[in-house]
Amino acid sequence: MFDRRLLANFDWVLVLNTLAICFVGVAAIYSASKGYSTSTQYWVRQIYWIGLALGAGFIVLLVDMRAIGRWSYVFHGLVIVALVLVMRHGAGSSVERWFMVGGVALQPSEFAKFSTVLAVSFYFRDNRRVGNLGLRDILIPLALVGVPFALIVQQPDLGTAMLLALMFIPLMILAGVRLRLLAVLAILGVLAVAVLVASFKFGTYRVDDETVKTLQNEDVPPVLVEQARSLKGQRFWSAANLRTRLTQRVSVDAGDPFLDLVETAAFRPFISHALRPYQQKRLLTFINPEADPLGAGYHVIQSRVAIGSGQFLGKGFGESTQGSLNFLPARHTDFIFAIFAEEWGFAGALVLIALYAALVLRGLSIIFQTRDRFSAFLTLGISSIIGLQVIVNIGMAVGLLPVVGVPLPFFSYGGSSMISMTIGVAMLLNIRMRRFLWG
Repeated sequence: MFDRRLLANFDWVLVLNTLAICFVGVAAIYSASKGYSTSTQYWVRQIYWIGLALGAGFIVLLVDMRAIGRWSYVFHGLVIVALVLVMRHGAGSSVERWFMVGGVALQPSEFAKFSTVLAVSFYFRDNRRVGNLGLRDILIPLALVGVPFALIVQQPDLGTAMLLALMFIPLMILAGVRLRLLAVLAILGVLAVAVLVASFKFGTYRVDDETVKTLQNEDVPPVLVEQARSLKGQRFWSAANLRTRLTQRVSVDAGDPFLDLVETAAFRPFISHALRPYQQKRLLTFINPEADPLGAGYHVIQSRVAIGSGQFLGKGFGESTQGSLNFLPARHTDFIFAIFAEEWGFAGALVLIALYAALVLRGLSIIFQTRDRFSAFLTLGISSIIGLQVIVNIGMAVGLLPVVGVPLPFFSYGGSSMISMTIGVAMLLNIRMRRFLWG
């Protein structure tokens, strides 16, 4: 028999808030894709994805969250298997992140975020000790996060992997990890960032086949390419050392653009063995987008131009020049915020951010209404994923964070993201609806 209390505790505010973001996103996708030469109607496809996502969310609402929790390790294991398989049988442009099923791309890493939260939350259920936890006490949660993290890094998808790592922090705080351990982890994080910055600040200069190929593509005179080729296999610990060697072999001035080109092409950060070439370029152009304005820095530069040209009130719906004139790539996916900000200005962007803030805060408020530990951890984890992904995507669009390919939740075009995010919100609704049955 249907329990009327379930409907009485249904959070309509959370649902309407989510739907508002979804359908504003559909309008933004329609406007952003107007300049594409292809006939693909992304906004129509997005509506289909929203319908499928609502269906998946409705199924989640029908099942008691405690039952879902008991299957959390199974769900997480299946997602890990999918992450392994996608590296061998996946599809993508220079990366393997998707399964193609009937012409539809499904991305397992989008679901890994929520399966990880589900598994970690179930681990800290009521029969587990929390508070004053040491490293030994969190080895299993570390493994639950670390395995998908390592697999996603290998795809490579640094953006999603970074979200997994960041999401783990508030869960550990709620679990009551010792302050000393948290401080050590924080110091290690700061050191990792410092090593990354130092690597790109004081990297070596190595002339190799990639350097020579870059020079050939830049239409450098053959005689200069040959002189650079003569240094192939050698390493230089400073740009000045490389320039000195080149000027000894080539009769050019010290300020010749050829030397700048060789210096840029030959630069290799110390951690280059751990990062793919395109990832190195993304991090390098994050520090200085103008270093490669027509290559890796192009997206960020055009995105900032779009956001800045919107000024306070924007240019109006459908009036984005960065979109209609095809200046900004990936504008219906990763950089849709830039198109929205250009058309609706600072005021519109502020309204959108307010909608996201309300969504995250509404989710976090459920923590204070829950009566069991599993629900509290799961609510915090899901809300953290949504909030962190918004921060990373917008930070990427405005140039405050590296370009890592993270979609804007419920807003960017994409089926896997829409379905997984909607399932996450459905779990929040499920917890709120049945909170009176537990505890």
